[in-house]
Amino acid sequence: MKLLDSHAHLDFPQFKEDRASVLEEMRSQQVAAVNVGADLRSSRASVELARENLHILAACGVHPHDAKGFSPQVEEELEELLRAERAVAVGECGLDFYRDLSPRDVQARVFRSQLRLARRLELPVILHERAAWPEFVRVLSEEGPVGGVVHAFSGDASAARQVLDLGLHIGIGGPLTYPKNAALREAVRSIPLERLLVETDAPYLPPQAFRGKRNDPLKVRLVLSELAGIRRMPPDELAEITWNNACRLFTVRPRF
Repeated sequence: MKLLDSHAHLDFPQFKEDRASVLEEMRSQQVAAVNVGADLRSSRASVELARENLHILAACGVHPHDAKGFSPQVEEELEELLRAERAVAVGECGLDFYRDLSPRDVQARVFRSQLRLARRLELPVILHERAAWPEFVRVLSEEGPVGGVVHAFSGDASAARQVLDLGLHIGIGGPLTYPKNAALREAVRSIPLERLLVETDAPYLPPQAFRGKRNDPLKVRLVLSELAGIRRMPPDELAEITWNNACRLFTVRPRF
């Protein structure tokens, strides 16, 4: 049963001691992943991981937390990284008004810049949103159609409909397993199967059974199992659907 974790950060320091063994176990268990950049350093690392591991794909972008450091030079290097053979998406980019680690107007400007970069390069985007939903939807609507995925989606059925109306995929991760997320479980019942992706956001947001511990892409199986139960379908069937969805969106098929 092949699985594609559509959002992970294997280059982060939480994997410093055992990154190689995690990557090897992923390969042996046929779990692929998109390693997602949050700044130039991690975007470079994502491209390098994808170059060295055929079951890893790379995304390159600037997270809203780091938007204050965005410049024409940063955008130029991002574009160069995104032209690498196994770079498949711009991101993660978006808006985060929960922590406000960059000014909100700067976040919006940098978000728009990366959406335009994605269109110029004909790449999908990997989108981050926290506590900024109205502005997030407004920017996406104003910037026009773009392909991609809203990662770590945690909204209700109404928010899911807005995402679908924008033509985007929805990334579902560990929070689906949290007891208090009834609205999210209700939302995923109505999302068309062809728009669903599974993810971990490793090392963050582990499934309920591993709360308080480091997450990793192997735990995407627990997300898939929960999602399959909600959708009342065999896990292997859903695994094939989400694998194909991700491969179509990112246009590169991982290999093991």
